Amino acid sequence: MDHLMSASDAVLDVNQLEAIGNHFLEVLLKMKHNGAIDKTRAGFTALCNRLLCSDDPRLCQLIESWMDQLMERTVAKGQTVDDLLRRSAGIPAAFSALFLSEPQGAPKKLLPRALHWLINVAGGSLLGQSEPIQIAGDTTEILDLEAEETSTSTQIFDTSTDLKSSKIRVEGVIPTVHAFNVLKAAFNDANLATDTSGFAAEAMIISIRAFSSPHWEIRNSACLVYTALLRRMVGFLNVHKRASTRHALTSLEFFHRYPSLHSFVFSELEIATELLLDGRSKSTLASIVHPSLCPVLILLSRLKPSPIASELGDQFDPFLFMPFIQRCSTESNMRIRKLASRALTGLVSNEKLHSVLLDVASLLPCSENPSETAVDKTSFRGSRSSVSFNSVHGILLQLSALLDTNCRNLAEFSSKDSILDDLLKSLIKCSWIGSPRLSPCPTLNTSFLRVLDHMLSIAGTCQAVKNYDVICGLLSELCSECLTLNSFDESSFIDPTTSELRKQAAISYLRCVYLSKENAEVQLPHHTCDNMRKAGPLVQHRPGDIEKRLVCFMSDASYEVRHATFKWLLQFVTTASTEAGDDGIAAIALWARANLQVTLIELLSKETHHKCVDYILRIIFAWNLSQYQKSDKICGNTIYIGVIELDLLLLFWNKLVSIHETVRHTKTLETLLCCFGLCIKRFASSLTSTLLVLSTLKSRKHDESDELIRCTILLYEQIKHFVCLIKQYADASQPVNLRKAAAESIVASGLLEQAELISSIVISVGIPSESSQFDVIHSKDSVNMYGFLILDLWFTCIKLLEDEDVNIRKELALDVQKCYPEQFRSRFLAGLVPAQVEKVIELSFEFLSSVFGHWDVYFDYLLKWVLEASSCIVPEGDMVKRVFDKELDNYHEEKLLICQICCSHLEMLPVSKTHKPEFRNFLITWRTRFLDQLLRFISDHLGKLGGAYWVGGVGNHKDAFLPLYGNLLGFYVLSKCIFDEAVDDGMSLISDVIELEKSIRPFLGNPLVCNLYILVVRLHGEKVGVVANHLIAPLLNGVLLWDGFNPYFLLR
Repeated sequence: MDHLMSASDAVLDVNQLEAIGNHFLEVLLKMKHNGAIDKTRAGFTALCNRLLCSDDPRLCQLIESWMDQLMERTVAKGQTVDDLLRRSAGIPAAFSALFLSEPQGAPKKLLPRALHWLINVAGGSLLGQSEPIQIAGDTTEILDLEAEETSTSTQIFDTSTDLKSSKIRVEGVIPTVHAFNVLKAAFNDANLATDTSGFAAEAMIISIRAFSSPHWEIRNSACLVYTALLRRMVGFLNVHKRASTRHALTSLEFFHRYPSLHSFVFSELEIATELLLDGRSKSTLASIVHPSLCPVLILLSRLKPSPIASELGDQFDPFLFMPFIQRCSTESNMRIRKLASRALTGLVSNEKLHSVLLDVASLLPCSENPSETAVDKTSFRGSRSSVSFNSVHGILLQLSALLDTNCRNLAEFSSKDSILDDLLKSLIKCSWIGSPRLSPCPTLNTSFLRVLDHMLSIAGTCQAVKNYDVICGLLSELCSECLTLNSFDESSFIDPTTSELRKQAAISYLRCVYLSKENAEVQLPHHTCDNMRKAGPLVQHRPGDIEKRLVCFMSDASYEVRHATFKWLLQFVTTASTEAGDDGIAAIALWARANLQVTLIELLSKETHHKCVDYILRIIFAWNLSQYQKSDKICGNTIYIGVIELDLLLLFWNKLVSIHETVRHTKTLETLLCCFGLCIKRFASSLTSTLLVLSTLKSRKHDESDELIRCTILLYEQIKHFVCLIKQYADASQPVNLRKAAAESIVASGLLEQAELISSIVISVGIPSESSQFDVIHSKDSVNMYGFLILDLWFTCIKLLEDEDVNIRKELALDVQKCYPEQFRSRFLAGLVPAQVEKVIELSFEFLSSVFGHWDVYFDYLLKWVLEASSCIVPEGDMVKRVFDKELDNYHEEKLLICQICCSHLEMLPVSKTHKPEFRNFLITWRTRFLDQLLRFISDHLGKLGGAYWVGGVGNHKDAFLPLYGNLLGFYVLSKCIFDEAVDDGMSLISDVIELEKSIRPFLGNPLVCNLYILVVRLHGEKVGVVANHLIAPLLNGVLLWDGFNPYFLLR
């Protein structure tokens, strides 16, 4: 670039480059529009990068001068709240542009200098408040600062009439917020992750200290920096998937990587815990909880436990925080207790887990004779000194967290068995804490049950059967007692802690009956089933007791109990084996065969909570689907949709329809669609059987056939309603989950398999009219009406096979291949390897043509699909650029492929011999419709273009090709079908081609359209016998004709 500037023909000189950079910087510092800021930042980054790559020192000095201007603007005096809009608007973007512009591989100069300066600015405003916080228990100055700030702002607002005065802040607040916003942008940028990692610890310290600021703006921006640093230093946490923490750091690795944080966290915890102890007599939460406590606890809770303990004397040992964390775990504030319990898990290594668990459990109050223990409302008094409820709750939270996170993830089964064995001995002595009769605190009862529940799920993965049996017996006994509580008494007050207790009791009791793999969280060993068979505590119940309890849980007045029961029952139905298991499982399986379907249908009419309704529907779907899949092995007393009476099924169908009319939750709607499909499976098989019987009743009495016809019409109405619903929810504009549910419902309905059976009795009663939709029901059309619905559903399925969601396409393609008849699969699907989705689409048309090819309605249906796919509405506005046009609902859909497949099958379908003259007129009418639609599009498109020149020719416009080719292809195929028979007046057909030639000529710049049009002209010339050279000759000038052009070029 220096050579360019020294030459006389230089493109840009230094002054011009400086002016460009100043303009970029001015836009970034003044604009508030996010789009403008993003575009300007990209340009500023490119400019700075080009200048930094130059050897001219003058250009590098420009970058440094812009950095200086940016820093001056950041800390400028007189700024107001308006400067903080959009997270400081363009200031972080300007800094990021300078950071990103530094060449890769070269030493960084701008970023270290700026980050040091930004951290100093961010921490400078905290120096005045940091001193009082270092004194244990001295929180009065923090509160005084808050009161002083509030008083000052109030006086300013009251004494000034100028609106701007209300936006003024104390000097230094606005620059501090700017600095934090820039730090957040820098640490959030993945491209700067490596370069900013060295400043993460210092920035984390500053951001946590800023939580003590009396200014809301500083606390808010510091919180954003804190979250960005947490993701960058520890990793992202998915709370729904336990495996997401595998990329997290262990506490030992973390504090050795960031050693300065260890001393900082230690001092902050020390101050915070002393403040908790000194502030117990104070009533306000602000005077008790140190501002740094929660962010420190959250940071520690994100760390994984280390598999090995630290070396003796290691100054960065995370276990040094244990006394402070355990002190926080027993505080009066429940949120602090929960955060501290979660923070404890990362500090305890696997080597120390056993001893820590036993030490924590030993703090629980125990009594050899619980009935002699005096219990008041706030503490336990017995053989030991008084222990508060808060302390006991904190101890139980610690045990629960250590079991669920640390013990569950141990690799060795022997270690788990040893821990559970020793811990169980301690908990048995304190088991009265889980009894609501002996311990009148539902929160403590719930926590104790949760500890035992974690132990049960861990024991299900171990080898020791004894521990599992003892835990199961103790847990089931306590749960039975807790479930006798009634959370709904005569008073209007509902105790939420009692509801939570009964929910946990229901969950734990049912897990004692059956512990699924989902509950155990890991792959269960082979011996786990043996453990479950020996679950003695539940076997000791009287026969039918478990089933009665299950029914009571499902109809319980508490929503929490019902929801937990339905959730467990769904897992049982989908995972439990009904062939084997312990006595309890076998009893429930036996009860389910005879009573589950009827019980759930009764509960469905009474249930009011949408989540419970959703679970009931999911259980019904899973149960019936499993019974259909093993219908040949079902016992005679098993009740499901496939065997219940048709009248009862219609009542259930009507209930589903009524729920659909009022449903407002998407998940319930998804399950509802699947249940519709199961009902239709039964309706479809009954209707097919009835129609087959009707086809043989021509010589029988009319009264017998009339009754069957009435049954046919009733079933047809339900199936028609179902097909309309599926077409509605399979549309590309619907959410992906609804489209997936529609696809699953299509497969579950069994209507696809009915195509082969019903195709043998459909009748070509006449040429389909334009308005023929079988809306009016007549007895003679019953077969055709049903066949039309099956055809409609097949084509809806084909649309879903082109869905933009890859999972919908793949799963549906696998299911559709199972719907083909065995002979068809053996002919077209060689081997066991599933075909690709595109191949399944072609095979679907192949199958439909093989079974419905003789039916005139199928011929008409294919033509409608081609016409619909080829239709196009010319959009209003500029054809060159339409920014605010509605986007396509499905970018994966390939309409031209469907057009070519349909037209290729139209050529192969036999022409109806029964209604030969009428069918020829029918073809001519359809040919005219394609021609009219093509001419209409050409006229509208050229009119919108307005005579403007389009590069590459107007035929290559993105909106022109599909309507042109699709309509012309339909015109070509219909012409071939007409010419296959004797033509009386061919000149009327050739006149249409002449008319088309006058309009289509501007679009023949597209070679595909041109070659297809030549095929049309040659076809008419050969069949009619008229010399068509005067039509073809003008097209040959400058056009490269393709030898052997295939109009179906997308088909393999």
